[in-house]
Amino acid sequence: MIFDLIARLVTRRGWLVVLAWVGLAVLFGRYAPSWDEVSLDDDVRFFPEGSISVAGQALLERGFPESTDSSIVVVAERPDGPLSEADRAFVGLLADRLGGLIGPEFAIATVTDFRDRYMDTILIGGSGEGGSGQAALTLVGVEATYASKQARLTTNAVEGVLAELEGRVPTGLELGLTGSAVVGHDMNESSNASIDTTTYATVALVIAILLAVYRSPLLALIPLVSIALSAFVSLKGLPALRWVPGLDFQVINVTKVFVIVVLFGAGTDYCLFLIARYREERAHGHAIPEALAIAIRQVGAALVASAGTVIVGLGMLWFSSFAKIQFSGPAIALSLAVALVAALTLAPVLLRWFGRAIDWPFGGPRPVPVDPSAHAGSNGHSSTAPDQAEAALRGPWGRVADLVARRPATILAVSLLAMAPFALHGTRVRSNYGQLSDLPADAPSKLGAAMIRDYFPIGELGPTTLLLWSPALDFRTEEGREAIASLSDRLTEMPQVARVRSLARPLGEPLERTIRLSDEEQALPGFLRRPLEQARNALIDQGYLAAEPVYVSTEPADPADLGRITRLDLLLTLDPFSEDGMDALEAIRREVAAVVDPGDGAVGPLAGSEVGYAGSTPMLYDLRSSIGVDERRMYVLVTLGVYAILVFLLKRPGISLYLIATVVLGYLATLGLTDLVFRSLHAGPEPWQGLDWKVGFFLFVILVAVGEDYNIFLMSRVVEEERGHGVIDGTRRAVAATGGIISSCGLIMAGTFGSMLTGRLLALRELGFALAFGVLLDTFLVRPILVPAFIVLLERLRGGRGGARPAPAVLREEAAPGPVSAVIRVDYGIASRGASRP
Repeated sequence: MIFDLIARLVTRRGWLVVLAWVGLAVLFGRYAPSWDEVSLDDDVRFFPEGSISVAGQALLERGFPESTDSSIVVVAERPDGPLSEADRAFVGLLADRLGGLIGPEFAIATVTDFRDRYMDTILIGGSGEGGSGQAALTLVGVEATYASKQARLTTNAVEGVLAELEGRVPTGLELGLTGSAVVGHDMNESSNASIDTTTYATVALVIAILLAVYRSPLLALIPLVSIALSAFVSLKGLPALRWVPGLDFQVINVTKVFVIVVLFGAGTDYCLFLIARYREERAHGHAIPEALAIAIRQVGAALVASAGTVIVGLGMLWFSSFAKIQFSGPAIALSLAVALVAALTLAPVLLRWFGRAIDWPFGGPRPVPVDPSAHAGSNGHSSTAPDQAEAALRGPWGRVADLVARRPATILAVSLLAMAPFALHGTRVRSNYGQLSDLPADAPSKLGAAMIRDYFPIGELGPTTLLLWSPALDFRTEEGREAIASLSDRLTEMPQVARVRSLARPLGEPLERTIRLSDEEQALPGFLRRPLEQARNALIDQGYLAAEPVYVSTEPADPADLGRITRLDLLLTLDPFSEDGMDALEAIRREVAAVVDPGDGAVGPLAGSEVGYAGSTPMLYDLRSSIGVDERRMYVLVTLGVYAILVFLLKRPGISLYLIATVVLGYLATLGLTDLVFRSLHAGPEPWQGLDWKVGFFLFVILVAVGEDYNIFLMSRVVEEERGHGVIDGTRRAVAATGGIISSCGLIMAGTFGSMLTGRLLALRELGFALAFGVLLDTFLVRPILVPAFIVLLERLRGGRGGARPAPAVLREEAAPGPVSAVIRVDYGIASRGASRP
């Protein structure tokens, strides 16, 4: 058996195990690419084919190879009055300095300020004296999508220019930095800061809990070193998967947070169970090598079953359509497998090497007398210590177990009624896909956006680009221009659209309205007015000619697309990073479909055109659509996968179904409470938009997997105790015996999840709170109350008196050891810690 082999290797050739781990760490540390080098965050790369942003990006690259994909907006504001000449001069100087960055090095294509003769009225906002305005915008066009690494580097370069000119800013003039590229930059910076703080908080919390549990610094060090080394190997090894031919594995930046938190939480739990069984065997009088070998043989299969539940749940994310989730789930699952191997190999070796030194300063477990008549384990030694079992029954968990056994119906009803209101609210929780709301209050892009709102359409943060490819129409012709003008007029009439910039409206409205004679010029005699009108018409024609390369594919990547692709830049009246912005895009899509989609009855020159959308709002729109599909898929796959494992291990389909139901109920109650908590804490100027989408999604996957992990431990012990004590008394004994160690593991897992509350991103804080509370709810209510109360009540309804019954074959000792054949005999080392110490 594999665990016999591991036991022999650990006890006889431990140096080989340590050498293998150190060698692996050195190999990956030296040769594997770093996480930051290969991690991707550009959402448009991860959406499934057929997404509107994927189609839009493809059309953009075909028709406008040199076009900009995102923007940086510098806001100059004088809150107390109109811009002065010194203010304007500074804005001009700033634009000139930024213009020096144009080129491939910083991926800056254009820099536009109020001095542009076509944009002067658009880039000055506010009601200053004489129409001079109180704010001015400088637009920087970036040749990279807003969440890409290049956009972040460009933002850093612009921030550098602002820092250089800081001493030359006129007194009273305030500067702000925002735009889609800056939003992506701030999201990444906040994410990286969250990873750092979460890591430190996780390690500190695990150390504190281990010291509290063991009261031995060396013993606490063993799980910490084992899991820390497995975390290093995982974080270095996952990027190396990109070298595997045909796998096309993608490394996602935010995945690192989940790898660290889940690995430290679950990995420490695995070490905790192993050490508990090891100390129990030492208490039985076994020497250190023999105690380790017995612990590995007895606990190994149980830990594999426990980890397998979580790994299967996370592995189901591979079937997601959104690649960020598709690769994140297996990455966390692989890391958990590495932690499991470390708990079964590295931790035992360290226990062997440290020997009795781990008992300092309070000494080792006190020897426990063994009842020869007790049931023998598969290795032939007694696995039950009666005095420890009785001590557990007299402890706090024993009192809980007695109460549940005496009043199961009352306990079950009260518990369900307490959870029901929160669970009902959880079914109505709205997911938020906005990004500005996720950023901390001091994020530059958020502060800059607030400045823009007062003077300009908020859509300037991230215009949405509508792209059309016509198989028959050349947009440079008069017919093409008229078709664009008609669509532009139609979109401009929508309340969600503030402005449309297109070939027909290069400045947001027809040039005929922008370039016109003044009232005095209109009043001139005809012979004087006609030359002015001719000059005006020539200027209009010149403006359209100048706009043509910007809005029509005059230099496409493929010559066949010459003149066939046009773009319309839409500025929304709503926050382009909000749910309202996505709803506005949905309305725009319907309006465009009525013009171009023959299936919607479209006729005219644009009928049959290929359509795509580019920009931050289309990407968020695709995110919402993809996650909606993936959520429904994961609800089914994760639930069925975990249910299949439960049925295989427990051989009780009905009980397994109830276990799934209790965890789902806990999930809904946790989701509802989390929404209520953060709704009450919300203090922003905008109304509450709901919990971030990642909360509901990852909470379900992780909570179902981890919750059933603990239920497996409990139910395995219930089945084992039933053989000698019957259903009711066996359940009571199982709850009492498992309470200490499962609670300790739950506290560790909840603590590591709670470390996410130190992050800067609101989404991580929401998810950290939800996961921590959900694990605590499962540990202290669902597992010790709802599950045993149902088992006892079901037995009474059947008319049973709780007599002894045989265990399922998979759990019988006389059969070959199954995945959970000795699951909760490992609990005594912690459950009755006080009885085993001098």
